[in-house]
Amino acid sequence: MVEHQTFKMVIFDLDGTLTRERSIWEYIHKRLRKWYGFAEEYQKQFLAGKISYERFCELDAAVWKGMSVRTLAEIVETVPFHPGIDALIHALKKRGLKLAMISSGLSILSDQVHRKYRFDFSVSNDLLHQEGILTGKVGINVYYDRKAEWVDRILKHFGLKPEESMAIGDSKGDIDMFQRVGFSVAFNSSCQELDQIADLCIQSENLEDIIPRLPL
Repeated sequence: MVEHQTFKMVIFDLDGTLTRERSIWEYIHKRLRKWYGFAEEYQKQFLAGKISYERFCELDAAVWKGMSVRTLAEIVETVPFHPGIDALIHALKKRGLKLAMISSGLSILSDQVHRKYRFDFSVSNDLLHQEGILTGKVGINVYYDRKAEWVDRILKHFGLKPEESMAIGDSKGDIDMFQRVGFSVAFNSSCQELDQIADLCIQSENLEDIIPRLPL
């Protein structure tokens, strides 16, 4: 039973879960005024099945070709996070849980979060650059709907069983991740299917509200 299980790790999604923005890709495009009528079309083509995930990412990354990494990082630093993130992370660490993050977003954001909150493991997608300038290429490490592959790798790396891990996410891309862990939390979910398989569904503006409802 879940209530008697000892959990040792929490695996987070990033965009829309820890941040208030559902997509770091979209956030950057909007800040650069490259979304409406432009990058937005790439998303529509992907969701309609007209282009592959790889092609979708390639087209997105190509929009930023020639930009400096520094400029992009300054935009990323303005991404808003949900209130309560500090309290949630502190509570989990206080209980001795390891923290991991699997994001189909960008490492330029996940690396910042990893460093600030001292995560034990994180993986996301890399914008490629040379001498500080974006090449318009992307290194895809995490596919939108294939996070379970990384859950398995992370658990193996830390010598943990699936039932010893929790996952917190918000979208369709987190479904297979939820199916690999012992307890799952849908936070401000945008996906009914995710809600149906989650052990706990929370609609809140504050991540701290998750703490008292976890089986810890």
